[in-house]
Amino acid sequence: MAVPFGFAAAAVTVYALVGLIIAWKDGYSAEDLYQELKAMDRTEKHSSIIAINDGNRYLLYHDNGWDCDFFPNHATADSETENLRLLTDYLSTGFDIPKEDFKLVRVTNETHEKYSAEHNEDRVYDYTLYKADILHMPDAWKAERFHVDSKDCRWMTTDEMLSDDTIRSKNRDVVSMVRDHA
Repeated sequence: MAVPFGFAAAAVTVYALVGLIIAWKDGYSAEDLYQELKAMDRTEKHSSIIAINDGNRYLLYHDNGWDCDFFPNHATADSETENLRLLTDYLSTGFDIPKEDFKLVRVTNETHEKYSAEHNEDRVYDYTLYKADILHMPDAWKAERFHVDSKDCRWMTTDEMLSDDTIRSKNRDVVSMVRDHA
């Protein structure tokens, strides 16, 4: 029993020594290691997107951190039940619509890598798309532009969004996902 473990220990030791010799010969530095670790870091952001339309236009709100108009969105919870509860609360309280006036339906899930203007780095975003079926449209939402809670909102078609330089540069992937699936 000791022989196989001894052989394994010897193999690991030889492997480590070969790695050290190669690193020493090629001049591997702490900066090289840092750059490799940084390249391996796939910062993932899990977000749930809510597509709400009034026929052919979608509800957007202005996000000051990104200086861009976005679909309503919220961090995705681990379980579907908890995620639906959080999204329902977020939409109801953040956009002034009673919970009984809409129904959320999960549509799709996509992952995209893109530059984060808010964090000044590339990030991997895992999006879960939900469609909100509005049973009763709030009066405030019937205007082209409106303010609810602390949000400036407006309605736009996906074509209008993709024609807007800011939205296209920061959120084209999400607009395309909504256009293709919602």
